[in-house]
Amino acid sequence: MSLLLTPPNSGEKPIPFDELVAKVKAELPETLPRDLNEILIALDVDGTILLPEGASNRVLDAFHTLNESGATVVIATGRGTEGVRPVWRHLQADSGWSVCSNGAVAAHWNPTFDDGVEIIRTHTFNPAPVIDRLCEAMPDVYLGVEVHKGFLISRTFPGSVFFEDTWVRDVAELRETDTPRLVAMAEDMNIVEFESSLKDMGIGDIAQYAVGWTTWVDIGPKGCTKATGLQDLVDELGIAPHATIAVGDGMNDIEMLTWAAHGVAMGSALPEVRRAANAVTGSVENDGAAAVMCALVERSKERA
Repeated sequence: MSLLLTPPNSGEKPIPFDELVAKVKAELPETLPRDLNEILIALDVDGTILLPEGASNRVLDAFHTLNESGATVVIATGRGTEGVRPVWRHLQADSGWSVCSNGAVAAHWNPTFDDGVEIIRTHTFNPAPVIDRLCEAMPDVYLGVEVHKGFLISRTFPGSVFFEDTWVRDVAELRETDTPRLVAMAEDMNIVEFESSLKDMGIGDIAQYAVGWTTWVDIGPKGCTKATGLQDLVDELGIAPHATIAVGDGMNDIEMLTWAAHGVAMGSALPEVRRAANAVTGSVENDGAAAVMCALVERSKERA
């Protein structure tokens, strides 16, 4: 399957890359350290660094240059740990840091670890109350709970929607499985109906949730977001708060864009996401994330 379940093309007009880098660099705050060894940059995956066919050459080059220059580059995603594994492989990187499952899991990747990954922190919740509300309001809902190597699912989901292994189990077993992430999909609704139903059933009162571009929702522990996951890493690594930057395009990126000292929304981001950011770069089609990485590298070579 594709590396991602991609959002629709943004339709953004082509932007000369050098102009985009210059714009992004001019918007970087003076308080952001120029020494890349002090910087932590969090990058969303789908719709930020990846196109349907994968990362562009510009993104790959910028990622490696920034990484090799000493910056702490973090993959911050709604994907589970196993869903991040092919991303690292595609980026041709075998070590690094990731915030997975919308902040519920913080992980360190290194080939010397067992299975290549060490879980730093995991936050879980009991999904039973959420599952009960979903099943009552959406009798035909598809459910999945994330476990160590994949998902326990209530039945086979339509299409190729999982990067991980899946095992069909009774809903009763799903209810009893503490998890960092519950996913739900409603095939017979449009996204407006889906979002309205989630709001009406009060999912946000008992859990944290984010809807993407389809009738799919990620649900996690209340108060757990990419921002809290990144804070876990910042605490672990001793990164200064003013040395953090985040780049993303989705509704599940809002908290981390607000949390970072400098949040950058992609050009394809919805208005709510843009408002949460300090600046806006180009869309993924225009290598907006690469422009941010290149701007940091260029700025590091200049005198203050």
